[in-house]
Amino acid sequence: MRKLLLIIFLLSVLLSSNEIVEVYAKRVLAKTDSFVAKDSVVILYNHSMIKADKATYDKNTSLLTLEGRVEMINAENDVLSSNKLVINTSDKSVKVEKIFLGGEENLWMDASGAKRSKNKYILYNSKISSCDISNPDWTIEFNRADYYKDKEFVTMRDAKVRFYDTTIFYLPYLAFPTLTKRTTGLLYPRFQLSKREGFLYEQPFFYVPSENWDVELDPQIRSNRGFGSYITTRFVDSNHSNGYFRTGYFRNFDSYANSNNLNKEHLGAELFYQSSDILLGNNYLSGYKSGFYFNGTYLNDREYLNLQKSSVSALVSSNLIESRLNSFVYDDNNYYALYGRYNIDISQDNNDRTIQNFPSLQYHHYMDRVMKSKIFYTVDMSVDNYTRVKGSQASQVQVDLPITYYDSFFNDYLDFSMSENLYLTRVKFRNLVVDDKDYYYYYRNYHTIEISMDLRKKYNKAWHTIHPSIVYIKPSMERESPTEYDDLATEKKELFVTQTQEEQLSFNLSQYYNNASGDKFFHTLGYSHYPKRIESKGDMINEIGYSNKNFNLYNNLKYAWNEQEIRSITSSVSYNQSNYDIMLTHFYNNDFLFNDKKTSFVQAEFDLHYQDKNSWFAKIDYDLEQGYNHQWNIGLRHKQKCWSGVVSIGQEVVPNVDNSFRNTALYFELNLNPIGGIQQSIEEDFSSQGANN
Repeated sequence: MRKLLLIIFLLSVLLSSNEIVEVYAKRVLAKTDSFVAKDSVVILYNHSMIKADKATYDKNTSLLTLEGRVEMINAENDVLSSNKLVINTSDKSVKVEKIFLGGEENLWMDASGAKRSKNKYILYNSKISSCDISNPDWTIEFNRADYYKDKEFVTMRDAKVRFYDTTIFYLPYLAFPTLTKRTTGLLYPRFQLSKREGFLYEQPFFYVPSENWDVELDPQIRSNRGFGSYITTRFVDSNHSNGYFRTGYFRNFDSYANSNNLNKEHLGAELFYQSSDILLGNNYLSGYKSGFYFNGTYLNDREYLNLQKSSVSALVSSNLIESRLNSFVYDDNNYYALYGRYNIDISQDNNDRTIQNFPSLQYHHYMDRVMKSKIFYTVDMSVDNYTRVKGSQASQVQVDLPITYYDSFFNDYLDFSMSENLYLTRVKFRNLVVDDKDYYYYYRNYHTIEISMDLRKKYNKAWHTIHPSIVYIKPSMERESPTEYDDLATEKKELFVTQTQEEQLSFNLSQYYNNASGDKFFHTLGYSHYPKRIESKGDMINEIGYSNKNFNLYNNLKYAWNEQEIRSITSSVSYNQSNYDIMLTHFYNNDFLFNDKKTSFVQAEFDLHYQDKNSWFAKIDYDLEQGYNHQWNIGLRHKQKCWSGVVSIGQEVVPNVDNSFRNTALYFELNLNPIGGIQQSIEEDFSSQGANN
């Protein structure tokens, strides 16, 4: 639509001028009150050049008439062609017959005529497209368009969007502003139809009181369910910060609320704000960078959020609604942060026992060297406050200090590092039900030794790199008081966790290969051993990948030695040619901690290109363990220079709190380049059937 405005605006500029008309030609026949110019007539008018076969000027009528092949070219090389152009040099009115205007991005306009009178411009019987002029695939046609320069908007009458000579959209009257900045007015409405909620109609209204803030009102009615509205205020308060505030209310019909076990009212509020600089040019902290992020939500149930969604796949299914605060300041050496998290558990009657984490103060000192030695260290410190209205509360202080010595031997063939890792936490409890110790103290340290090598060799036009490593972790002193963490009361343990470390010996071998032909190969093999465990064998991890111009292969396998079973496998293979693309992915997971719950599904994607402009695509996710289609989708995609479109149908199983459900959707998209496009997803009512998976 913006491109259409630009073309209409270009035409209006060419038709409005207060400047002197200069005429040049090879042959000029001049009289006292008139002249006739022929042969290569060139007219300079309003920063534009006009070419014509013939130009006639009558001083008595003040009419300058251009005939034949008339072409108007502006500074941006946009060309307007017509058969006849008449300019009244007295009242500045203009009449044009049979117009053709070619602009940027191959967009053109054809009109039977146009005229200008004072601040009003009129186009007659116009057609716009970017396709082939002789036989366009699509056009936007209108009987008349009026442009009011003083009011800065265009009105169209009998506007039609035609696709292959078929009208697919019609409006008897259409008005829109010609300004490139945001303006007050109606936005595109939203329609939806479902068996459960009936007909949905939402009509947004956009209000712009100033350049740095606006308001959007989104009233909606669902014929079988109820009515409500959302209002969003967006603002930009500086060149590095912005945000919005949204609140909404929806009232269900009593019959609908009772039959679907819903609240009669859904209401809430949201506040979002972000800034990439909160120091405001503080000279003392000039070397620091900073940021701020806040995303807060308050609601009575998740339907407040879901009523804003336009597709089933976007529905919120979680019972835990989280609000977050992040604020940080850092330079090359230090990082300071203030975090906060507030949760609303909508599965509970109230939020009194939901644990909140605010404030959370964090400090990090980046890796630094001790003097000029080979000893390096980092520092992490945090203070967390865990609170709630009812139940136990706590404040926790944590300090983590790894100190590492790095060195290399044998002419840098062997790398060696040794570290001492210190960790301390202290927790102060409040509001305990049981009269017990109100603190918990934990300290531990462990040693780490790593030996590794980086070997690289060149073979003609290929390179091979090998990186073997051995890491040994040995816990040292560990102290807990007044009791061990596992023996703490539940009301204490649910507030926090500690960082424990066990003895571990890890082996890892990584190698990489690539050549000038574009072949790339990598392989990683790793294994961990835990001497203090009864079942001491850890997982073996084998990762391998290969790729070239047309082929990609990847596999990641985790094998549990103790269980003597595969823990997980992720595999994918893809192959592409000029006329088709194929991709297969398989995922398998065996969760030994939850009754050997197994997950296994395969995903296949296929694209078939034909006739350079069309492609069929298909996708399927099949659950091998449960034996059902998790998702499938098939469609046709068309793309050419002046338009593109997508038509598809698919189905997916959408997870929900109580049970999952199947959603079938028909998707349609049409883009008219460079005007824009429309897209619509027609979805089955999500509550009409369940997958029972």
